[in-house]
Amino acid sequence: MILCVVRRGVLLRGNCRMQFTTLRSKTFNSHTNMKMHLERYKPMFSKPTATAPVLASLLLGLTILQQPALAGELPVNLGAAANFGVLAGSTVTSSGATIINGDLGLWPGTAVSGFPPGIVNGTMHVNDPIAQAAEGDLTIAFNDAAGRSTAPVSITGDIGGMTLAPGLYKSSSGLAVSIADLTLDGQGDPNAVFIFQMATTLVTGSGRQVKLIGGAQAANIFWQVGTSATLGTTSGMKGNILADQSISIQTGATLQGRALARIAAVTLEGNGVNVLRPLPGGGTTNAVSTNLFVFSISPIVLNRQTGLYEQTVRLTNGSVNTIDAARLLIQALPSDVQVYNASGSDSGTPFVQYSVPLPPAATVDLVIEYYRWSRVQITQPSFVAVDGTSAPVTDTGPVIQIDRNVQFENGRFLIEFSSVQGTHYAVQYSSDMETWKTATPIITAPANKVQWYDDGPPKTESKPTTGSRFYRVMQLP
Repeated sequence: MILCVVRRGVLLRGNCRMQFTTLRSKTFNSHTNMKMHLERYKPMFSKPTATAPVLASLLLGLTILQQPALAGELPVNLGAAANFGVLAGSTVTSSGATIINGDLGLWPGTAVSGFPPGIVNGTMHVNDPIAQAAEGDLTIAFNDAAGRSTAPVSITGDIGGMTLAPGLYKSSSGLAVSIADLTLDGQGDPNAVFIFQMATTLVTGSGRQVKLIGGAQAANIFWQVGTSATLGTTSGMKGNILADQSISIQTGATLQGRALARIAAVTLEGNGVNVLRPLPGGGTTNAVSTNLFVFSISPIVLNRQTGLYEQTVRLTNGSVNTIDAARLLIQALPSDVQVYNASGSDSGTPFVQYSVPLPPAATVDLVIEYYRWSRVQITQPSFVAVDGTSAPVTDTGPVIQIDRNVQFENGRFLIEFSSVQGTHYAVQYSSDMETWKTATPIITAPANKVQWYDDGPPKTESKPTTGSRFYRVMQLP
């Protein structure tokens, strides 16, 4: 068995034929690379770098355990409004990289602005019969929520720091989540319903979150707002906001649910809005993960080093629990476009998977690679983020020779090895040459040479830009 271990261009052991070059001294023909090769892998290991605290908020020490309200509230029927992530009466305005996973609707107004650069992973209905019907059903739903009257629990002011059980809550004024985060406890019932009635405003403070435990679902939380709602910067809201007037979602705030305004505007500032739908017996569809947000998406650009189109998608864990793995499904791609670094497919839909635990409020940037032979610019696909299950590679095989390695100026690391077409290979990486991790996905060699690039998630845990990283390649059975 040949053992060949490389540390960023330096042969540490074995008899590999090494060629270390830099981007300046060596130019690659991306067309040739693409045609002969490229089952690309991204093993990356470096010391973790700090990520922007997109949903970061501190759970303050004081938690008030609220006496449970009487159970038994039924969900509010949203009717035709249920398909909409954003629905407004007068205008919808977005600035920045807003992402709406669901439909966008406006009636009777006609002015929608900010899309693009904002993205609607759904259908836009502007002053059409579908939006009109949705607004009509929103009014019915608003009145239903406002009219619930079975044993309400009286609350008022700032409810941050509380832990609330399912039921009906009523405020004769407004509600805020400002001094601390709010926790909603489903108490083991995935069908638990929370309804909040307030005579005036709903406000979340900067960075504050509504957290769900005990099986509580964002799809079964309803905020009936007598006037207007404002979600503060980088706050994380859960549930359906039914506002009589307007809804303002400030910079970096996210909403797992719906922003539905009867009369006035919905204003967005680089936000993520995800529609969740309950399933019979509990749970939600995988239209959107209850934990994960697609928070930002970069433009699709051609990487002339590799001949692949690339874009970066940032995922954020918006729950209070660590998730085992993050899976991103990529939909609505042209038929001649291949997701080159796909981890697999789900009912024909390609996906990439990051099989590293993601703590609450943490983010990860996934590099998605596309191949299109014609080199025609690729239109923006739709993304669906779902919780995944980590599936570590357990197969082993002989370690084979690495023929060449290159570290580029942008920090990416390339290794090239001889292969047998159709044979499976695993690239492994390590910081100490003792504990090895397997990059994903497993490579199926397309030809007699494979060039594999380490440029970070989802192939490896981090970008290979800091610390030490060693590589080896195994031929699998």
